[in-house]
Amino acid sequence: MSDSLFSVSFYELCQLEEIQSHLVIEVVEYGIVDPLNKGSDDASEEQWVFDTDSIYWLKKAVRLHQDLEIDWVAVAMVIDLMQQKEALQKEKEAYQRQLQRFIKEDNS
Repeated sequence: MSDSLFSVSFYELCQLEEIQSHLVIEVVEYGIVDPLNKGSDDASEEQWVFDTDSIYWLKKAVRLHQDLEIDWVAVAMVIDLMQQKEALQKEKEAYQRQLQRFIKEDNS
């Protein structure tokens, strides 16, 4: 999942980030983000809890939808590509750190 340090309830998210509840529901319905407890049978929308990583992507999705006026399917695709890019960048950085260790060992 995520290395999140805290989580926020559906109500807190809507209030703190000033995002309308129907937009949060749409973002979840399109699979752009998933609440931590979405799989629970008894978790209604009002009981959803989001981690900080989900909040980051949710805000980005809402901004793309509103500012660029693109539909949710396109937003989901853009967010997916952005997440893949971010994952590849992290992987590249990890490989570069490993390479630097090997180079330092060879020079010693």
